[in-house]
Amino acid sequence: MHNGHVTETGQVTGRISNFMARVFGCRHAELSRPFSHGGRAYRSCLNCGAQRRFNLGDWQMQGDFYYGNPSLAN
Repeated sequence: MHNGHVTETGQVTGRISNFMARVFGCRHAELSRPFSHGGRAYRSCLNCGAQRRFNLGDWQMQGDFYYGNPSLAN
């Protein structure tokens, strides 16, 4: 039995879900564990990919969610 079709269907469904969350909004209910990269720490929404700054000192998220590169103004 070949499961390639199931994997492809899951990938397409994930991309559609990501697109819909970005267009219509996302509650960001499912977040990743904290990551640190390039001198910054963040968590990512597992549904839409938005990121939010994370302070490793007090273990709290800070600022708004963003897509792409973070704003240096915050």
